[in-house]
Order: sequence, then C-alpha cells, then structure tokens
Amino acid sequence: MFDLFASSSNGVTRRSFARTAGIAGLGALALSQLGTLRALAQGKESVADVINIAATAEALAVTLTGAVIAGAKTYDGGQGLSPTMVTWVKGIQAEEQAHYQYLTQAGAKALTLTFTVPQELVAITKDSKALLNFVVAAETLFIGAYTAAATAFAAAGQPALAEIAYRVTGVECEHRVLARYAMGATPPNNVGFESAPFGSVGEAAAKLKGLGLLGAPNAAATLNYSDFAGKVDTTGVSGLTV
Repeated sequence: MFDLFASSSNGVTRRSFARTAGIAGLGALALSQLGTLRALAQGKESVADVINIAATAEALAVTLTGAVIAGAKTYDGGQGLSPTMVTWVKGIQAEEQAHYQYLTQAGAKALTLTFTVPQELVAITKDSKALLNFVVAAETLFIGAYTAAATAFAAAGQPALAEIAYRVTGVECEHRVLARYAMGATPPNNVGFESAPFGSVGEAAAKLKGLGLLGAPNAAATLNYSDFAGKVDTTGVSGLTV
C-alpha cells in the first residue's frame, strides 16, 4: 500500500496531514466540478485543493492512455501505432496510475472520473501525429502544474509533499521526451531548465479545463476512468510505490 508519510523522520503523519489539508471534508464539494476548478484558479489553494486537482489530472491521463491502447490498431488509417509506441504508452499509463493511487490513498478525491473528448480533439483518437503533439502539450501542462504544486506544498509547510511533487515532475518530463522522440524531434530532450508558467495549481487546472476534457458541451466521446484502471499493465515498470 502506498503511504504518503512512510517515513516519520519529517515529523508529519497522515493524521496531521488530514488536519492541515482539511481532507475530512473533501467529499462535500459545494460547487460543481468545473465551478470548483474556476474557484481554485482565483483563490488561495489549500493542500487538499492541490492534491484533488493533481488526482483529477492523473485519472485523466490513465483514461486517455487507456483509450489510446484500446484503439492502437485503428490509428493512421488502420496502419496502427507501432508495438514500441504501444509499449511506451502502457508504461506511461502504469506510472500515471501509480501517481493517482498515491494521491487518493493520501486522501485526495478527483473532481471527476468521467472525461470527454471535444470535437476539436477528435484527431488524437486516430492520428498518431495529433496524438503525440497533444501528449507534448499535456505533459508540459502537467510539469508546470506539479512545479506549482511543489511551491504550494513548501509554502504550506509540507516538505515531504514538495519532494514527491518534484519526483513526479521528473517522470512527466520523461513522458514528454518520449513523445518528442516518437515525433522525430531533434533533440527530443530540448529543455535546460523547466519553465514555471503557473502561479498556482489552480491556474494549471483552468488551462486543463480549457481543453474541454473535463466537460465538453458537444463531446465526440465520453470516457470513464473505471473502464481502464483495471487493465493497467505494469510490465517492465518499477518504482510504482514510494
């Protein structure tokens, strides 16, 4: 089982974290899911807000990668994704699932586990180039979000969480490099210092909402996390627990 505070050396316990973050009240969201994201983008974030948003992003990643794996043979007019790329996507899904489990077992609650593919993103479900471009953009967003989360955790006096945020950031960076490599980008590792585009995790959440994946009014497809979470393949992936 994942344990957010497996080490007692930092003096932080799961119980004290719950008091700090207000986790006991996470289930009673007074606003709608999207309204909550908007509110968080405008107000001061608590640790609970941050991990809820992070859990939502990880659930989204597990769901989208699951859909890619399920439809891998239909990409590029039936040519399909290469076996190597499918293996990479399976690894990414396993890692995102590990992040999601870590967060939820620490008390986080995803704002939604149902995601939509808006009409303008339909290409990512059947065109490998569109998919890879999207992965690069999404991972850049996630990297920025976790960088902002590390700052928020540090400000909240949670150094253990700040460390975890940076460890997750490293994995998200690997995902982006893999996508750039698959695109033929030269060099695929093209960043010396990661940017920090968001002043808060809420800003990143608002950006994510803007993609339409958390509720498109005219969705081309609706995907459920529960349809993919039980099919995650962890073959060849290590470091799934902390």
